[in-house]
Amino acid sequence: MPSLKSSLRSRTARDLREERDTLGFVRQPAVHWLSPALLARSAVEVVVSGTFGKFADKRDMQQEQQGPFDYSGAGELWVDYLSDTGDGFDATYTMAWLLAQEHLDFEGERLPRGKLLFLGGDEVYPLADPVAYEDRFIGPFAGALPQPPADRPDMYALPGNHDWYDGLVSFLRVFCTRDGAIGGWATRQRRSYFAVKLPNDWWIWGIDIQLDTYIDDTQLDYFRAQPVKPGDKVVLMTSIPSWTHALDAKVDPPTWRYLSFFEERIVRASGARLCVALSGDTHHYARFEPATAAEPTRLTAGGGGAYLSATHTLHSELRLRSLDHDAAATVDYALQEVYPPADVSRRLSNGILKLGLLNQQFALLLGAVYVVLGLTMLSALKAIVGTVYVNATAAGFDGFLSAAIGSTTVLVVLVLFGGLYAGTDIVAPALEQREGVVRATKLARFAVAALHTLGHLAIAAVVLWAAAKLVGDHTPVIWITGLLALLVAGAALGSTLFGAVLLLVHRVRGKQARQAANQVFTGQSIPDYKNLLRMRFHADGGLTIYPLGVERACTAWRFAGDDGPTPRFTPSGAPPVAHAIDGPLRYDATGTRVS
Repeated sequence: MPSLKSSLRSRTARDLREERDTLGFVRQPAVHWLSPALLARSAVEVVVSGTFGKFADKRDMQQEQQGPFDYSGAGELWVDYLSDTGDGFDATYTMAWLLAQEHLDFEGERLPRGKLLFLGGDEVYPLADPVAYEDRFIGPFAGALPQPPADRPDMYALPGNHDWYDGLVSFLRVFCTRDGAIGGWATRQRRSYFAVKLPNDWWIWGIDIQLDTYIDDTQLDYFRAQPVKPGDKVVLMTSIPSWTHALDAKVDPPTWRYLSFFEERIVRASGARLCVALSGDTHHYARFEPATAAEPTRLTAGGGGAYLSATHTLHSELRLRSLDHDAAATVDYALQEVYPPADVSRRLSNGILKLGLLNQQFALLLGAVYVVLGLTMLSALKAIVGTVYVNATAAGFDGFLSAAIGSTTVLVVLVLFGGLYAGTDIVAPALEQREGVVRATKLARFAVAALHTLGHLAIAAVVLWAAAKLVGDHTPVIWITGLLALLVAGAALGSTLFGAVLLLVHRVRGKQARQAANQVFTGQSIPDYKNLLRMRFHADGGLTIYPLGVERACTAWRFAGDDGPTPRFTPSGAPPVAHAIDGPLRYDATGTRVS
């Protein structure tokens, strides 16, 4: 049996080639979201996909007959839900391995593997392409369940924004081909959306909202054509938890208007009852319950493998307005449960202070910025004091700094300030646009970005001043020593300062700074605190949802070979464990939440 390296970040080109020859894919480490190359590529992909997606909507082109997907004769049916998979191998394979087990434990109750597996979006990170799907999704899932069991499960998938970054081409090839399969799971769908009929008048509908846009006519016609009867019950899947964006302090965002349109004009207009709205996209578990039993429970369960998202910044209350803004139809929601717990989430945010260790590429980028600052300062010094750099230090740090700041240095500092200002998440609420509030937030944003910039400049200047004091009048030595010292200082101290400012804005602004919270957690790529849902559609017409959490992703896997139906990788130590994080959530035969 071939030997595979356990460390995913220390493999050579030969190791990678041998691994692909052996496995058919290459295990990938967790994505470093703040790495410069990824940030640049992602920005291009977002612009291109957002621009061309408006003119080449793949949803309008999906005309192949789909379904009917009818499991209503099963009597009782078990269903699994997972969202936001396909990041690092350890976290993704942990969740796939758990899904492939014959049973999972929920407070002493044995829950059998789902006959259906629904994927809620973002099946691959960071960007969709055939190799990424092979390495980050197909390989891990096919490895966890390499052969179909006697009662072969089926898989249905919704695309998220990351699946749309290549125009949905790769997604359609992976999930929508005839007689397709991902390991032991069979794929049935032919479009990027689906309607699945379940026992006792239950349905699961999955809608494709493209890159957070309107729902196309072809898709609307598909759902209008479903044989839904008055009183049928619907679990609605979407790839964005739009309800968490619809806040009193904001203008109703398009994402909520589009979802509200579908709920009111398609689901409720059919006579069906919307019982549960289910989404991923944010990588945690959160349950919002309505003030009235007639409205759906709203669940976010995006813990399939991608980096962890914060829970302590979620709003405890939501007020969801109807499509027509009818005050009588406005529904209040309360946040009932989150995973990880808010105190754990708050503690984990402190990890951004280790940004340099967690993301070495980003640290090197800051080191390079410091080197550029050093080059401009040394050039300015040379123009004033010639080659006798020690003369510049004789007047103390103040004198050294005044001599080192030339026009080119000022230009570099202004560019750095512009980038930091653009990335500082301090803005006035959309519905709080009074002149005083807007001016205050702009001043605060300017001040934070300015102090952040001056902090980097101060570190660079102190390091260069110290190098000049130590080295003396040896011009080549001071250039080499000073620039190397700046590279190290930028990577170590600069990245720490950057993380500290992110954390400060996050802590002070709290729920008003969603982007800051996202940056604090994306910068860490935390693989733990994952979640999935297992659902039981009872023979008596009821529904029970079992939310399961995984506190620690398994990081020690042993290659067990390709023979037989057992997983290709098995835990080399203690296996990952799923445990109850909420509920169980119970609904009666009418779709009413009873406990």
